[in-house]
Amino acid sequence: MNTLIEIGLQVPVKLDSTLCSRFRSTKSECAACAVVCPAPGAVRLGDGAGNNSAEINAACVGCGACVSACPNGAIRLLEGDERVAERIASKVQADKVFHIACSRAQGRADVVVSCLSRLTEALVLEPIRRGAQRVELCAPDCSGCGLKKAAAQWERTLAFSQALCESAGLGVARVSSVRVPVGDAEEIRLPARTPNSRRRLFGAIAERWKTSGDAPLLEAEAVEEVEPEPFREIVQRHSENSKRTALLQVLDALPGLNVTSKVAFTVGIPLAQLDVDQRCIACNVCETLCPTGALKHREEGGTYTLEFDAAQCTGCRVCELACYHQALHLRETVDLSLLFERSRVTLISAKLAKCCGCGERILGNASEFCPACQVSGDRRDSVARRFFSGGN
Repeated sequence: MNTLIEIGLQVPVKLDSTLCSRFRSTKSECAACAVVCPAPGAVRLGDGAGNNSAEINAACVGCGACVSACPNGAIRLLEGDERVAERIASKVQADKVFHIACSRAQGRADVVVSCLSRLTEALVLEPIRRGAQRVELCAPDCSGCGLKKAAAQWERTLAFSQALCESAGLGVARVSSVRVPVGDAEEIRLPARTPNSRRRLFGAIAERWKTSGDAPLLEAEAVEEVEPEPFREIVQRHSENSKRTALLQVLDALPGLNVTSKVAFTVGIPLAQLDVDQRCIACNVCETLCPTGALKHREEGGTYTLEFDAAQCTGCRVCELACYHQALHLRETVDLSLLFERSRVTLISAKLAKCCGCGERILGNASEFCPACQVSGDRRDSVARRFFSGGN
């Protein structure tokens, strides 16, 4: 299986299935992309029988809501966030209000996007990073829009962006939304610049042509069938979550940072804090299946240590769901300042040992037996007690 999959020739998105929570674990019930998608049938979720990953087909309209909603950055538009960020950066005026509007918003705006649901937190905060006084999202009434199902996504992005501003010590008011009439949005144009060189001009045309789908098709070459790569080997790799990387870069560059603690409930927030108890047997399943590589272990001198990078965690719960012995749990709340501090914490550290019952590797702090043997032993003891006490 290729790491980067483009679903169909006419679909304006790319899907990295190895970052998809559903691909990493059949126990994952993540449906963020399907919940916000306004195009009927564009997103299909696997049934858990062999292929649980999300798939995006030709019904996709390219609104970008799924890109914004996916916490793991598994979905990307062909016009990547980098290009939108460049457009924003080129139009920011220091100490001025920066306006971002959807195409149905009446009036002029610094940047116009097809739908506000296409925005990520990194894009919303980009103008502030570049010196804007604050950011306003110009939003008309979405009830009459064909993309209205995606409206909840831009509102979630706005709320998370405001919470990040509060944690950064910048104040919630730095990002807001304003209702405007329905109409035709006009993007403010910059003054003409010096023409580019011929090489740069033709390079830009070729790039735009290639991503538009209008490029001439080359003659198809015979493709040798390649045996699919085993799942066990695929999940050993962890792709970069480019969405989280972009957000961390923006947060680092925010002017006037004065980070304070901002505790929020994890529901709806792509971030989490973890706890691991003594039932952990150092099997490393959580580390292997984690889509973003937030969990790392090391073994030194017979000691096993499991570390956690909260800034990379998206709260997908794959680790918690995959833990056979239920040793790992996500907290109900999370401190947003973790995204600024970037500290890797130790979840558990203990001497490695072997279970006296089955010989499997365990951590020797709590017991001589692994959790499975403890459970079976407890059951045998319970049956014996009931038998000798006259029970049935």
